[in-house]
Amino acid sequence: MGITSFLSAYLVLVGLMLGSFINLAADRVPRGESIVRPRSHCRSCGRVLTFVDLLPVAGYILRAGRCASCRTPIGAAAPAVEAVSGACMLAALAWLGLWPGAMAGLALVALWGLGVTGLATRRRSEL
Repeated sequence: MGITSFLSAYLVLVGLMLGSFINLAADRVPRGESIVRPRSHCRSCGRVLTFVDLLPVAGYILRAGRCASCRTPIGAAAPAVEAVSGACMLAALAWLGLWPGAMAGLALVALWGLGVTGLATRRRSEL
């Protein structure tokens, strides 16, 4: 595995992690909450999320789509948003190569994040 493969895998992981942040923003921004504090936590029981919980897509699978403490369902949208973010980065890297693809991938993830957060804000305002 060469350096290009390593960097590409790293950039896809970055895309997945940005997807996790998009989930946080889409959850908190419509309610006017801070995206910095408090730490990520279960909305039902308040348990602060651990490293395992915060693993993009894998955390959802490992926890069977539920909170580790109260077993409240998380919902399939969370890993879907993360997976699409990673896929945006992967597609850009595959199509354009490492550096132009990295920049295009970040732009695609940013647009995806704006769309998801904007949609969540719109849905919240309609309620």
